[in-house]
Amino acid sequence: RFFVLHSDDTSTPLSKLSPFLVAKTLQNTLGAKYEAKKLFSGDLLVEIYERYQATALLNLKMIHNLKVTASAHRTLNTIRGVISEDDLVTSTEEEIVEGLSTQGVVAAKRIKIRKDGEERPTKHVILTFEKNSLPPTVKAGYINCKVRPYVPNPLRCFRCQRYGHGSRACRGRETCARCSGTDHTADDCNLGYKCVNCNGDHPAYSRSCNHFKKEKEILALKVKENITYQEAKRRLSAFQRGSFAEAVSSRGPAPSKVSVATQVSFSDHGKPLQSSTPRLKLTLPGHSISAAKAAEAPSRTKDLGAAVAMEVTPSSRPP
Repeated sequence: RFFVLHSDDTSTPLSKLSPFLVAKTLQNTLGAKYEAKKLFSGDLLVEIYERYQATALLNLKMIHNLKVTASAHRTLNTIRGVISEDDLVTSTEEEIVEGLSTQGVVAAKRIKIRKDGEERPTKHVILTFEKNSLPPTVKAGYINCKVRPYVPNPLRCFRCQRYGHGSRACRGRETCARCSGTDHTADDCNLGYKCVNCNGDHPAYSRSCNHFKKEKEILALKVKENITYQEAKRRLSAFQRGSFAEAVSSRGPAPSKVSVATQVSFSDHGKPLQSSTPRLKLTLPGHSISAAKAAEAPSRTKDLGAAVAMEVTPSSRPP
């Protein structure tokens, strides 16, 4: 489970304390098995693995001389999925949660569409599970419902119009969503459309924006692979650039090729030299013969050793 450790003093975030001091306190409280990461806000994200650690962390009230509060992370401890059943169209969200609570469902939100100026309910319901992975199905009474991953729309800041954060954490300038100007809001704008994210002739909130589509792809990969947003963004960016490293990792190791003039990798060290020119095929003995033993070997072995010596000439060795 994930918890957020927050300083009660707004003027002194946890990030202002010595990381050694904080780590020592957490280790004394939780033991060695935990992970911690500094958040953008200055709070600390703590991942724990045992039930007793949750109790200990919630009871932690002080680090050095700074009062702190621990609380469960709002989203990382849950996962959302979608069910689509015609037989549940008339069921309320409260009824669905009550009926599926024994299967880990803690919230339900019916998807609605706007048609002819009014909202209409659909058969699609977003379920929130208090789990880290989605079940393949849930049992709604006698109906077996398939659960699909839910991919949310990208988060766009209403202040600077950029993606990836909300207005509360925004440090950018207030920007018009219509023309990308910074001296007025969209309510007072009469200028032409210009997207602040891609410079296209559409508003920042347009779903035809290429930046919106890219963010949607990142979120889809994040949900599908169950990875962080940053990792999904890195993978997608590498794939779109045609990254050689990503291509190699996805296709597996390439066959080793050795140049007769150059050692191309450390793995080539000690490998026999290869050349495109035809060579005499020799049937070598099964065991290697040392220089001392070769001198004592019969004449046939001497002839073989001479043939091998002629085969690997100084001119064919790498410089």
